[in-house]
Amino acid sequence: MKIAIATNKGGLYDQIADRFGRAPTFTIVELDDSTFEVKNVYVVENLGSKAGSGAGVRAVQKLVDEKVNIVIGPNPGPKAYIALQQSGIKIYPITGMSAREALNRILEEIKRE
Repeated sequence: MKIAIATNKGGLYDQIADRFGRAPTFTIVELDDSTFEVKNVYVVENLGSKAGSGAGVRAVQKLVDEKVNIVIGPNPGPKAYIALQQSGIKIYPITGMSAREALNRILEEIKRE
C-alpha cells in the first residue's frame, strides 16, 4: 500500500501543505500490506504546483503514476476530487499537523476497519 501526503518540503516531519494541487511535494510512504509497517519513504516533486491551471488534476496524475492508494492533505478542488475518485485513490482530508501525525492517525483508522 502507498500513502501520499501533500507536503511543503517533503518528509514525515514536514507540515501538511495548505493546498492540494499546489502542494510543492508529496511524501510517499510505502507500507507492508499485512503489518502496516513502513517499508520506504520518499519525496516526489509536484510539477502541477507550478502549472498555470489544472494543478489539482496534474497532482492526481502524479499520484496515479506513483501507484498511490491513499492521499492525505487538504481538500482537493472539484476537478481533482473527481479525478481522485475515478482513479480509486481514497482521500483523507487533514490539515494543521505534521505528515507523521497525520499518517499515524490514518493508520489507526485503517487498522480499525
